[in-house]
This record gives sequence, structure tokens and C-alpha cells, in this order.
Amino acid sequence: MSSFHSFYGFLDMGGYAPFVWPAYAVTFAVMGLNVYWAKRLLRRAHQAARRRLAVQEETALAGAAGEPSV
Repeated sequence: MSSFHSFYGFLDMGGYAPFVWPAYAVTFAVMGLNVYWAKRLLRRAHQAARRRLAVQEETALAGAAGEPSV
């Protein structure tokens, strides 16, 4: 059984709405930014790993062909 008798009563949160709703907003904003930053860092890590692999492959191919490596 809910202690709120109406939807407005729920939104009002017993008079604590000015404190409760901004807390929810900040929490969801931080969680959203955390996901965004994690995806961005993962994408950058993948790009860096691809670059390192490309350099290693070029070095291996140059070494196999008898060319001096740079």
C-alpha cells in the first residue's frame, strides 16, 4: 500500500520534492556521463591498439623482407 494518495502527492514527496528530484537528476546525470566516458575511453583504447598492431605488422614485414627497421 502506498503512502501517497494521489500522483501529485507522489510528485510532492511529502514536501521534500525540492530535495528528492534534483538528487535523482544528479544521480542519473552522473551515471549517464560515466557510461559516455567509459565508451569514449574504450573506443580510444581500441584505436591505440589498432595503431600499435599496424606498426608491429609493418615492422615484422620489413624485417622479413630484409629491410632495415626504422
